[in-house]
Amino acid sequence: MITKAQQLRQLLAGNEVLVAPCAYDALSAKAIEAAGFKLAGTTGYGMHGSILGTPDNGLLAFNEMAAALGKMADAVDIPIMADAEGGYGNAINTIRTVREFEKAGIAGLFIEDQKLPPNCPFIKATENISIEEMVGKIKAAADTRRDENFVIVARTDAPFAEAVERANIYLEAGADMVKVIPKTKEELLAYPSQINGPIHLGLYANKGINDGLTATDAVKLGYKIITYPMSCLFAATAALMSVMNYIKEHDTDEGYPGMTLSFDEYLQFIGAEKYKELDQKYLKG
Repeated sequence: MITKAQQLRQLLAGNEVLVAPCAYDALSAKAIEAAGFKLAGTTGYGMHGSILGTPDNGLLAFNEMAAALGKMADAVDIPIMADAEGGYGNAINTIRTVREFEKAGIAGLFIEDQKLPPNCPFIKATENISIEEMVGKIKAAADTRRDENFVIVARTDAPFAEAVERANIYLEAGADMVKVIPKTKEELLAYPSQINGPIHLGLYANKGINDGLTATDAVKLGYKIITYPMSCLFAATAALMSVMNYIKEHDTDEGYPGMTLSFDEYLQFIGAEKYKELDQKYLKG
């Protein structure tokens, strides 16, 4: 049976536009799969929000993340690439991170070069660890993976010129791919011609960086994997707030004008029929 890491490698070897919306729990991962996407990412921002109710501030512990990822991977048949923060410590911590993420059923991860504790660069300016320290984490991750198909992505939050230098060094150190954080449209357009390997790119609406750019456009520019880190999180949060405000105002959920599911539609989505079949097969007497 083909592993999810092998599935991911096969996708990376192909020429199709590879889009990976980012999940933050098992339900959002199932929605990504149900929509027909062949790959999901994860969002540390979203997982902080869904598990702790906080912004992406580094408070989500390694064991909490690993446990959540295991549930997400178990809920879907498509591969998941996970946000591994900064490896949850130094290169030795990164070894355990890779081992536990592999055991959780994750197909790949990305490690960032922020100083700990990590944070979202859209919230607070980041500081970077040394290139040498990050190279140690990349080599530790590559040497540790038990499945050679497990994908290691190195993310850099450095300014453009330094990010290009770091990205190429990280690829030479053994990263399968790099992730960059363009600060302007000009940087987004320039990165592919200056980085000597596959690039992972997140697209963010209404930031003035990739406005008007589709995933297909980004792939044509030279990017390999396109993620939408906030789409699931923001859409789900907006829907929750909308229906709660409606109930608060009208004292009922009847007549709610927003998009929702019927009970039967939800049962179909969540896979209730599968468990009925298991009941019939195994629950005797």
